[in-house]
Amino acid sequence: MGTQVDDGTLELRVSSALSKDEQIKKETRINVTAYQGKVLLVGQSPNSELSARAKQIAMGVEGTTEVYNEIRQGQPIGLGTASNDTWITTKVRSQLLTSDQVKSSNVKVTTENGEVFLLGLVTEREGKAAADIASRVSGVKRVTTAFTYIK
Repeated sequence: MGTQVDDGTLELRVSSALSKDEQIKKETRINVTAYQGKVLLVGQSPNSELSARAKQIAMGVEGTTEVYNEIRQGQPIGLGTASNDTWITTKVRSQLLTSDQVKSSNVKVTTENGEVFLLGLVTEREGKAAADIASRVSGVKRVTTAFTYIK
C-alpha cells in the first residue's frame, strides 16, 4: 500500500478544497478530473485571478502531482449545456470503448461547453487515435489532451 491517492478520492479532496474558497464557490464553475495524481480543472471563471487561485489550491491538495488548468474565462454554463456535455462524454467514451486502437481504461474523458478533455496514460499512437476519435463525435467543438505518454 503506497501513498498514492486513488483518483476518486483526489477529485473529492480537490473539489472540497475549492469549495472552501467563498469567491471560487460563488463565482466559478469548476469540474475536477484526476488520473494518477494529475488533476485537470475545467469550467468557467469570471477572471484569470480566480482561475490561477483554483490551480494553486489544487496543487496544495495531498496526492496532487500536477495540475492542468483548462478553466476558461466566461460565465458559468447553463444546465442545458451541461446536459449536452454529459451526452458528448458518453458518446466519446463509447467510441473509445469500441476502438481497437486505444485502451479505453487508460483514458478519462470530460466535456465542458462542447470541448472534450482527454486525460490518461497512453502511448503516443493511442493518444493521437483517442483525440481523432473524440474529434469526430457530433457536438464536439474542440479536443484538448493532457496525456502522459509511455514509451
